[in-house]
Amino acid sequence: MKVLVCCMVAAVAMSCRPLQVHSATASTPLVWLSAVDDMPTPAGFQVDQDYPQLFQPGAPWQHALSHIHAFEVTRRYVTSQPEERLQTMFAFLREHHVALGVSFGMIPARGDCGEGVEGMVHNPNANLATAQRVKQLGGDLEYIVVDEPLFFGHYFNGRQNGKSGCRYRIDALASGYAGEIRKVRSVFPKARVIEDEPHEGLESPAELGEWIDSVRRELGDGAPQAIRFDVQWYSRKKPWQAAAQSLVTTVKQHGLGYGIIFDGTPQDETDEGWIRTAQGNITAWESAVRDTPEHVMIQSWHRHPQKLLPESGPTTLPYLVNWYCQNARMAHGCR
Repeated sequence: MKVLVCCMVAAVAMSCRPLQVHSATASTPLVWLSAVDDMPTPAGFQVDQDYPQLFQPGAPWQHALSHIHAFEVTRRYVTSQPEERLQTMFAFLREHHVALGVSFGMIPARGDCGEGVEGMVHNPNANLATAQRVKQLGGDLEYIVVDEPLFFGHYFNGRQNGKSGCRYRIDALASGYAGEIRKVRSVFPKARVIEDEPHEGLESPAELGEWIDSVRRELGDGAPQAIRFDVQWYSRKKPWQAAAQSLVTTVKQHGLGYGIIFDGTPQDETDEGWIRTAQGNITAWESAVRDTPEHVMIQSWHRHPQKLLPESGPTTLPYLVNWYCQNARMAHGCR
């Protein structure tokens, strides 16, 4: 975690030089940041045209940057962007002692299912090639982030992009998942694993525990260090509060930390509205769940916010990072 050793400031846009360290107390979550990049999204919209500016010297988010432990990008971005742009990003993160995380699909697809379904990998060399490109361009992959493997690999029974889910047994899914992790670790053997899962759609805490145990049998000490929950804040099926504490308790009972994604919703119609919704979700989570997360992710994959800079503007993700650190009960100033 990054400990500020210079003056405390009242305005979130002011900057000071931090002493960079990579640990946190048990009561202080690490802060992650991830944003919609400047590419057209699979959903067809395009925002955050200032995304590359994040990685320029003196970019106007220095105060938020001092709080960030890790920055997450997608596999799609790593495999599609020009070498120079990625080299600039990787060098910037390394210079500022911010860990790099890349999100991967780790569910092997079959010919009869899974094509186009989130979290699947269709080319058996895709994850290995992504890791190799990061290495070649000077990146240090510290976190392998896995996109909802239990939900999309085991539970998902609908259709996405015209294809159905594969509905693997938990043990078979864990085996395929572990094989993909090993491909990435052949390039970055020390990379740690964070697994994203939705809070809604996991059938029971008991099966979540069964999944954690199955993956641990496959990967041993290289199994995920945390499960990070993607909460459907305004679920039509049931309030998220009904399952949140039991899922967190299950994760901790099985020896893992937990993380939480703080965001707004697709229904928010303005940047300001999205930020207000996210702030409310942070407050609501801390009221409902007694356990402190290992890390929190400030993230959007929605149409809002539409800009990332500057942090002084109350409609950007870096602004939300600063708000979290100053106002969240569990943040303790993000020391």
